[in-house]
Amino acid sequence: MPVSDIKTWLSTTEWAEIIGINPLHFAGLSSTLFNNNVCGDIWFKYAWQHSDRVGLDDIAMAIQQAEQDISREVGYNLIPDWTTEERLDYTKPHIPGAYNIHGTNPRGMFKSVELKKGHVISGGVRAKTAIELGSAVVRSDPNGDGYSELCTVAVATTVTDTNEIHAYYVGKSGADAWEIRPIDVVISVGVATITFKSWQIVKGSDFDTFNAVAKDGSLAASYETTIDVYRVYNDPATQVQFMWENNPINCCSTCSACTLGTQAGCFHLRNPRLGIAVPAPASWNSTDEDFDTSEWSACREPDQIRFWYYSGFQDKEIDRYNFRMSPYWKYAVAFLAASKLDRPTCGCSNVNQFIDHWRFDMMTSSYGDGVGVSIQVTPEQLSNRLGSTRGALYAWKQINRPGIRIDK
Repeated sequence: MPVSDIKTWLSTTEWAEIIGINPLHFAGLSSTLFNNNVCGDIWFKYAWQHSDRVGLDDIAMAIQQAEQDISREVGYNLIPDWTTEERLDYTKPHIPGAYNIHGTNPRGMFKSVELKKGHVISGGVRAKTAIELGSAVVRSDPNGDGYSELCTVAVATTVTDTNEIHAYYVGKSGADAWEIRPIDVVISVGVATITFKSWQIVKGSDFDTFNAVAKDGSLAASYETTIDVYRVYNDPATQVQFMWENNPINCCSTCSACTLGTQAGCFHLRNPRLGIAVPAPASWNSTDEDFDTSEWSACREPDQIRFWYYSGFQDKEIDRYNFRMSPYWKYAVAFLAASKLDRPTCGCSNVNQFIDHWRFDMMTSSYGDGVGVSIQVTPEQLSNRLGSTRGALYAWKQINRPGIRIDK
């Protein structure tokens, strides 16, 4: 699998599929299995491993930038992800110097706070536990083309949600950079069956070598034979931390100089799409795996709050929608990322033509003998904060379709 230390929501494997790159070559494998594919350029992890070409890390960086650019404009994560320690002011009375003792609104309900991201799913933090380490990979050739492209792994588990099953390179302690993506998962009678492609588990020991060479895609030794399987899930025990500036005259609880008083809590959602959360003081009960109601420890509503939550767009028309990007956003990210590449990708004309198409500057056009350039500016291009390339224009149109954007 093309491995990168740069975290992306859209895997580099999926990006390469959209762009039209030979999956074996993109994974650093040489192959003669594709008779109709005259391009044999091999891709490597770093740009310095092949002169004057982008590396897989460059691709990952472009994807990450495209994702963050789009996410910032629409007001939510493009797939569910965790936000840690988001610090916000608690809603205060309009009268200067006044305190609300109970922290309630005119209806007698707890006040709401607007989080910075929309499409909030729940409060909590990311958790990861091992299901089975060193699970055997069985490769097969279901279509009989001479290449064993299908990998199958079966593990016993009590997990029932396919979104929570994740696969990693063996011996990497479940490090995110070594996650195998995308995968398909089916759970039946306590057994999770995981399937993915062979080029996603290319032997990982040579990715960082100075003298990088292509591996033979026809040899079994070019692939990992085992993987680690983990459960990745939302742990709801940590959601809210209330904070108070200590009153030096009247302190209801123990006060320390130059520090904020704190208390744990939880929240429910008044409007998940807009990220309207309603925090309340509470303590986690590990026996019942739920929160028990508490009272304000400082005898008044807090000054600030920190949130831990899980949020992002879920396309429930696709499998494993918590960890797979909707096609609506997948192509916008891929095209915008392609437009950000400023160096040649490989010697394949089809790939270069595709990328050149999306990074073409729509504000310019040649005239006369092809040397002169004219500038054309439309209102749509002027309002596009993503740039003026064809990829940026495509992403901007996706962002601004009715019902998509949440202004934050």
